[in-house]
Amino acid sequence: MNAEGRQLACSRMLRDLSSWLERARDRLGQGDGKAVPVLLLAALGFGAAGVVLAVVAGGYHGGFHALHTLLQASLSDGAWIGITRFGDASLLAVISLLVAVRRPDVFWALIIATLACTLYARGLKLTVEVLRPSDILPADVIRVIGPRLHGHSFPSGHSASAFVFAGVLFAFSVSWTQRLLLLLLAALVGLSRVALGVHWPVDVLAGAAGGLLSAAAGVWLAGRGHAGLSAPVFLFLQVVPLSGLITLILGSKGNPPAPVLVGATVSIVLLLVLVRVRNALQDGRDT
Repeated sequence: MNAEGRQLACSRMLRDLSSWLERARDRLGQGDGKAVPVLLLAALGFGAAGVVLAVVAGGYHGGFHALHTLLQASLSDGAWIGITRFGDASLLAVISLLVAVRRPDVFWALIIATLACTLYARGLKLTVEVLRPSDILPADVIRVIGPRLHGHSFPSGHSASAFVFAGVLFAFSVSWTQRLLLLLLAALVGLSRVALGVHWPVDVLAGAAGGLLSAAAGVWLAGRGHAGLSAPVFLFLQVVPLSGLITLILGSKGNPPAPVLVGATVSIVLLLVLVRVRNALQDGRDT
């Protein structure tokens, strides 16, 4: 293909991309307005549960020992390690690439929600210093699975990441079965943080509340500002999944190592993305 042919092909691809993103903008305008209030109510519920737990169970650390023991007896160490990795922001960033190539409107809402959630979680971790369970409890009370983390326990970042991801997908799902399953999976990630011995139950509930609150904000703002659905910005935002992939390659960053799970997940996501892009290009050539 000569230079003129390549230029025409690129122009056509950009035109097709712009048309695709325009349809995504239309979907945002037709979204289910009831999802945001439901997410806000759920966030309030998790926050209230954290307060009640602290009062009823005798303070901030209440409920940890019983829940930690029960969870470790319920599933194997390997199972909890696998579950907790789906609260890893880097792995979720890579998975978001699959969202981007299928539903750019959902991806745009996810980007805004993730930014809000990062400000929430990192801001609280830097301003509210809470020691981890292994910093306080004796060895005969706690069995840590994976790396021992220290300090910055509040809130649980993995729980926040899992719930913000699930919350945005919740808002765009059409089935209540799907919605409940998303929240259940996010809750399992939160529970894994107690099972691993790296967070207090209150940390998890605070992370869940912040994640859902951020999801509600992301969905609401995405419906009112479509900047992320212009072709140049959308392409630029793909740096988010790319940064997640690079981070995963560089190491676990305090997560329990799970190379087989992470490698398989990333490989499947990239394969599905390539198939999706190939089909889109094929459809473009056929029209």
